[in-house]
Amino acid sequence: MAERIVTCRMTDRRGNRCTGEAIDPDGEALICIRHYAAAVRTVEVARANLTRMPHS
Repeated sequence: MAERIVTCRMTDRRGNRCTGEAIDPDGEALICIRHYAAAVRTVEVARANLTRMPHS
């Protein structure tokens, strides 16, 4: 018997849900590898911007 496939919970601006398979189907954040990579890139950019900011 096949296991149930859990899909990504991300949606686009039109409300269409991503059809990618969730990285961790039992996890708290049900996202696919594509959306995980986008989130990691966003965090890396934010972290880089913080290190370049002058301290007050």
